[in-house]
Amino acid sequence: MLIKQGCRLTPSPKQPITFYNWGILLLLLCGVFFRCASLTPMNTMLHYDEAWNGADAAALIEHPRLIPFLTNNFGRESGWVYWITPYIIALGASPFAVHLAAAVTGILTLAAACRLGRELFGSAGAFWGLAVLSIFYWHVHLSHLALRANLYILIGTLAAAWLLRAWRTNTRRAWITGGLWLGLLAYTYFASAAWIIYTSLLVLGVAFFDRRRRPGAILALVCALIIIIPIGSYFCTHPIQFLDRPATVSSMTRDGITHNLQCWAAAWFSQGDLNAEFNLPGRPILDPITGFLGALGLVGLGFFSRHRGYALLFIGWGIAAWLPSLFSNFAPHFLRASGMTVAIALLVGVGGQLLARLSLQFFKKPLAVLLPLLLLIPVGQATFVDFNRKWIHHPETFAFMEQHINHSITYVHEHVAPDDYVYFSPFNLGHPAIIFRKADLAPRPVGAFDSHQCLVLPNHHAVYASLTMYEPDFQRNLAQWADVIPLYEDPVSPVVQPRYTIFAADPNPNLFKNSVQSTVRFGDLLNIHLLSPLSTTVKPGDTLPIVLGIRPLKTPNISPSIFVHLYGIPTPNEGGPLWAQADSQICASYPAHLWRTEEIIIQTFTLYIPPGITPGLYTIAIGVYPFPSGERLPITAPSNTPPDYFILHEMTIVVPTS
Repeated sequence: MLIKQGCRLTPSPKQPITFYNWGILLLLLCGVFFRCASLTPMNTMLHYDEAWNGADAAALIEHPRLIPFLTNNFGRESGWVYWITPYIIALGASPFAVHLAAAVTGILTLAAACRLGRELFGSAGAFWGLAVLSIFYWHVHLSHLALRANLYILIGTLAAAWLLRAWRTNTRRAWITGGLWLGLLAYTYFASAAWIIYTSLLVLGVAFFDRRRRPGAILALVCALIIIIPIGSYFCTHPIQFLDRPATVSSMTRDGITHNLQCWAAAWFSQGDLNAEFNLPGRPILDPITGFLGALGLVGLGFFSRHRGYALLFIGWGIAAWLPSLFSNFAPHFLRASGMTVAIALLVGVGGQLLARLSLQFFKKPLAVLLPLLLLIPVGQATFVDFNRKWIHHPETFAFMEQHINHSITYVHEHVAPDDYVYFSPFNLGHPAIIFRKADLAPRPVGAFDSHQCLVLPNHHAVYASLTMYEPDFQRNLAQWADVIPLYEDPVSPVVQPRYTIFAADPNPNLFKNSVQSTVRFGDLLNIHLLSPLSTTVKPGDTLPIVLGIRPLKTPNISPSIFVHLYGIPTPNEGGPLWAQADSQICASYPAHLWRTEEIIIQTFTLYIPPGITPGLYTIAIGVYPFPSGERLPITAPSNTPPDYFILHEMTIVVPTS
């Protein structure tokens, strides 16, 4: 039987814990459900940052090593990447693997928060805090994202729980464990810095002012320091690299902080984070029910805290977790303030505990306990609907979670022949989703380019995944040089333009021949020829699109650029002026070191005829040079040409008739 201690579900010394254990288990299962219910629909969702984490983990699997800091994507602490590595080993490089890692991290955080709640507010505090956190939208949302802030929440909660246990029990084991968790926090997320500093100062205060606990506190600090040494050494040797991201997002001006305070004031009940990655855009942190319980929690903090000063300690942890968002841009930024999630849930849980205590004045214990739980049912229902229906299908979610490229990769994996070339546009092969999911694309040759810069076609059948919402003319442009048919379109309303489309293309055989004029060869690297005819007469002020086909003879070891010049008589080599030019790197989105000899690159150069040019005979010349040296490549064929430029076209500029 249970001993009545207010609303604390404390078992009789003669009886094993039953009701309390079952309650905790059911709440954990509830939390598991909320964090795993959307793993399947998120199989084709992978945010850019998530993909970078996965790509770095795949690189660690391929080349195992220990490194405290990763330089890709503005630089990141390495803890999360090591954390998700076992999932990728077991389940493959897939969105499911990294999202499962996030869900498991969120579930473990529930258990850690239960432990912290017990240390702060006793058994009932743990129960009610867990009840709130299991359905708290902010934490449910973050638990679906494979981002390192999840590890920050988990390890920060464990560090707080173990250090409080160490203070209470004063055992060496607890102090060492708390110190280790505190040190590991440095490898999670840059927003943890304020939390680490605050907690370290608390432990340092214990070491200075509490003689009985001094040895344990010093031991905890030493353990934390030992763990921090690798990343601390990296910071000392690479300070600019380490601080690049925090410096980029900081907002330390008075106006910036004032604006952030206003945003955070609205975030609680009016307008939360608008970023669709971290929140259902605009959803506030609290609803009327959790807001009411949170207000009760503020009243009950001092009353239910297990030790004097715990209320202030608890509030300090919450503020430390909030500061990174206060002093950075895009407030209220729910990722940078993610350390607040557990603190808010525990505070609202204290409100539930107080409500249950007050209800004892009117109801017997079972009903008194059920009243706050009944209040939380609509909170959980709103969380489920807002995430699984509204956020999953929100238009911004599609773009933020890069479903276009992940859908396309999945389609290629399932439907495209293993020897077909595959191209993505407008992307490049450095996109982390392509890097991370390369196993799904293998053994197919893969390329990527931005069709606004160029087109790339191989000399046989190929498949193109195009982000139609950004390049609606992709099919029309490609159809000039190939037979193109759509294979798959984004399944949206038929009256709405598809967000992405997958095409099959078979190039025109004549494309790989000299379609208009003779091919000119530059060194042993490139063949270039004109693909569209040019007029023999033009007027001042005209704009000439010059479409060139560039065929690599081998993979270049330079980054070649093409110049398109307008020469008169005499030419610049003979002392004449350069009348106009159109210089550009060849397909900057598809770097030269990735080119294949069986591909042709189609690029348009726009030459503007000056309005004041003298009528007469002119020539269009082309040449190739590597950037940034500018030294022109020699022409090796045809032989009867100047050594470093080729006369592509002759034309007459005429006076416009009135």
